Amino acid sequence: MNRKLLIITSALLISAMESYAQLTPEYFSNALLLSSQYYDGTARSVGMGNAMTALGGDLGAISYNPAASAIYRYSEITITPSVYTGVTGTGFLDNSIKSSKSRLSLSNIGWVGTFDTGRTRGLLNFNFAITANQTNNFAYRSSGLGLQNSSSYLGSLAASMTGLNGDRLTFPEHNPDLPFYDYPGNWTGILAWNAGLTDSLSGVPGYFIGATENISRDGKFYIPGTLVQEYYKERTGYVEDIVINASGNVSNIFFFGVNLTLQSIWMNEYTAVSETAADPTLFETGFTDFTREYRMTTSGLGVNLEAGFIVRPAVGLTIGGSISTPTWMFLNETWMESMGGNTAQYGRAYIDSPLGQNSYRLTSPFRWNLGIGYTFGGYLALSVDFERTDYSSMVLADNNGNSRAFSYDNEYISTYYQAVNNVRAGIEAWPLPQLALRLGYNYYSSPHVNFDDSRHYASAGIGFRSASGFFIDAAYQQQCNKNRLDFHLYNDYDGNQAPVVSETAWNWKILLTLGWRF
Repeated sequence: MNRKLLIITSALLISAMESYAQLTPEYFSNALLLSSQYYDGTARSVGMGNAMTALGGDLGAISYNPAASAIYRYSEITITPSVYTGVTGTGFLDNSIKSSKSRLSLSNIGWVGTFDTGRTRGLLNFNFAITANQTNNFAYRSSGLGLQNSSSYLGSLAASMTGLNGDRLTFPEHNPDLPFYDYPGNWTGILAWNAGLTDSLSGVPGYFIGATENISRDGKFYIPGTLVQEYYKERTGYVEDIVINASGNVSNIFFFGVNLTLQSIWMNEYTAVSETAADPTLFETGFTDFTREYRMTTSGLGVNLEAGFIVRPAVGLTIGGSISTPTWMFLNETWMESMGGNTAQYGRAYIDSPLGQNSYRLTSPFRWNLGIGYTFGGYLALSVDFERTDYSSMVLADNNGNSRAFSYDNEYISTYYQAVNNVRAGIEAWPLPQLALRLGYNYYSSPHVNFDDSRHYASAGIGFRSASGFFIDAAYQQQCNKNRLDFHLYNDYDGNQAPVVSETAWNWKILLTLGWRF
């Protein structure tokens, strides 16, 4: 009964926190998701790799350089619907499965108005803009299915419950939610106990066995038959920058701008893991099947301030830059777990946890951009951008601003996340006065210290404009590399190794911008 040694169980719980977080989200991983920015904006800006810090003149570029609006000498409105698809290839128990998740989005909608001062020198015009640009899309799906008989989710869960009191886990008739709030056991263990999927050993209180396990004559736990194991993960959501912008043009040489950005944040996550007995008669409990489901929704509001400039030191040459304060996010989350299963010993059961709720704060890092561009008349434009931000400086805190409430997550962030150097490059050519062709490239370096999670994107676009002011742009962006992530489906226990999930993920998107200049 080596699983019943408290010191081993404690070590398992600590060492498994990072791997288990891949199946059930943790705060440090969601902090990175919510703080990362993979700009959408307009089809023009995406087609050029969002390398427009020094070029401006685009409503999508306002999100990373407020001075982009100062280039305008006319008013403009745009709307950009898009389709984003995340693709995941999964290796699990010698099986390969490909999954995808698509999401229809509104990558950009905006207006810029220009106001001429009538001067020939100095402040020639000042502009105002209001635009919403999507800066992250969370569409993702992954699944796996396979057979094994060496370990089980319920066996791992039972091992983690060592030392708990079964009587205090049981739902009291007068208040079935009490164990979830009045006892230190995890919610998954409480559900499994009340669904009859874990049980305490007779005469050995505080020691538990999973419904998928038998006990041999010498007191060892083992899986008596083949289990069909399956898992499923899905995530959807977005971060949208709602930008209130003001900018100015000084002698067509120096352009400046400031943003007040309000972020709209929404993310929904769902995970499920199940086990099914190929032959229930081999299990002493008559175990047939079980499923554990977890749902979590995070929503909130972020706010930051940003300032930027563009300068033209020589004909055709432009240099731009911007700096943004941290984004102060005020987040609310709700979550719920469900557990269902069937054994001959306890019958079929399905139980929901109460709705959990929490409010907290996330401070994302400073972010700055530098860019250089060159235009050859009205026929060709080239640009390169550099962006830097340090994800190890993110801080989580409770609703009162107390970061000690998230000491583990903040320690993880400062230790295992790092500063990134992102490069964007783009080219735009006008072979005809009405036709534009665009190419772009993005490199996002890895925010993780221990493994490479960098991303390479290539994009292409085309645009048409009419003499009446109407224009239409289209763009396609494809991730060129695949990001790999390996994690255990549950915790190792008693020397039994949990199956490893190997994921490779990439994504692509299509954007279409409709606009009018007047």
